[in-house]
Amino acid sequence: MKIDTYILAHQEEKIIGYTMKHYTQFSKVIVYEGHSTDRTVEIAESYGAEIRKVDTNNESNELIFLEIKNNCWKGSKADWVIIADCDEFVYCPNLIEVLENAGDYTVFLPRLLNMFSEVFPTTEGQIYEEVKMGREGGSKMNLFRPDQVEEINFDVGCHVARPKGNIKLCLTSPIMTLHMRNLSLDYLIAKCAYISRRLSKVNIDNKWGYHVSFPPSKIRQDFRNECTALLPILP
Repeated sequence: MKIDTYILAHQEEKIIGYTMKHYTQFSKVIVYEGHSTDRTVEIAESYGAEIRKVDTNNESNELIFLEIKNNCWKGSKADWVIIADCDEFVYCPNLIEVLENAGDYTVFLPRLLNMFSEVFPTTEGQIYEEVKMGREGGSKMNLFRPDQVEEINFDVGCHVARPKGNIKLCLTSPIMTLHMRNLSLDYLIAKCAYISRRLSKVNIDNKWGYHVSFPPSKIRQDFRNECTALLPILP
């Protein structure tokens, strides 16, 4: 079985090693990257990822991200494609088996879990071997057959899609998307501050990603509040 994974990444040297370690164990990884000045590209290439440069005007612009995710997979000859951000881990202990037995399903809608950690992970293994607690975050359509989907039609934010083609949607699989955003307060606050400085005018005008501009005090309080209601997601 062939799987192609398409990742958006910018200035992600702290987490991209975990991302690559996860996805390269079962798929070819293509990284869309623009303007990183850290080791993001170096680390991704060390795992064999294909790097595709994209011009974002050195901004965080949801319309550019949307264009990439709606089109990057077209032409793939893989059996399945995954579309994800660098901190999103499409996960299932027996993922290949689930996909091999997918039958007529052409699109999966994995549960989205927002994962939390008090300290940034340092494991030499997979990140989810250390970060196991989280909260329900809805779902995210990010796994589908490229030969059966004509258009994926993501909305801004890419949590919602309106695919066209031979669409047979699986809503009840064990596949999850582990969103590894909240990996310690220091990491979260620094990441939000960095993204906030790069928000494009279109993002600001439409309040896309506005939460990254919250003051550190609110980010800290929200993090603490959410940590009081975490559930063990992984054994």
